Amino acid sequence: MLMLLIDSGNTRIKITYLINQFRQTEDLLVLEHDQIEKLREWCNTLPEVPARAIGVNVAGEDIAHQIQQALPASCGLHWLAAQAQTLHLKNSYTNPAQLGADRWMGLLGLAEHRQHPELPAMLVSFGTATTVDTLDADNMFMGGLIFPGVMLMRASLHKGTANLPAIDLRKSEVPPAFPHSTEQAILSGIIAAQAGAIVRQWKAVLDKTKQQPKIFVTGGARHGVLPELLRLLNDIALLQGFDTITLQEIESPVLDGLRIYAQAEWNH
Repeated sequence: MLMLLIDSGNTRIKITYLINQFRQTEDLLVLEHDQIEKLREWCNTLPEVPARAIGVNVAGEDIAHQIQQALPASCGLHWLAAQAQTLHLKNSYTNPAQLGADRWMGLLGLAEHRQHPELPAMLVSFGTATTVDTLDADNMFMGGLIFPGVMLMRASLHKGTANLPAIDLRKSEVPPAFPHSTEQAILSGIIAAQAGAIVRQWKAVLDKTKQQPKIFVTGGARHGVLPELLRLLNDIALLQGFDTITLQEIESPVLDGLRIYAQAEWNH
């Protein structure tokens, strides 16, 4: 049986598949929202007709409907939602279903990346929004942050003001602390806001758990922020008497989580 795994995000849709129980493919389809019709063509190239699809969707009902329409008629689609508990993962939200399904599956996907499960883990996702979510050593979701992503910050400054330019944020370097141009001021401001929020949460996790959290980062907008984030984290780690902090980059934690969920379902 071939099962599709679908991560329908605010900006892009990522799709891969599993064949039978554990056979994972490297085939990955990435679509913009106006390219969903290509999903129909892609399904026709697969080794067999998809029997089922599971996924998460944060892009709205219209996108969900378009995805369903692009799948073969015989392929049932089930959208997952956050729950009070999914496998080993536990949810501290007052209303567990209110947590974004993509964030929930992303945290589930950390299971195959955590080399030190006895330590808290932070998942930082640099997407349309930046999210910072934390698991404790008992796999309890402690809570998280949501704030405008790198490109949203850039767009809001450009569109919401008369004179501020749209800047290039693809550079991967520590921005100047005292900018000498408007472009540098915007770049430094955005990166400082992103990195500062993450460092604040790192310190909050440390204070609450008395353990240094491991940080996992994902998302296409991460590269410009990482040098400054590492600099700030290591400055504060030095004050705390810790060794050098490293960040682990992972490409598709949501798809990893969907795969873990699907494999557990097959075994059930």
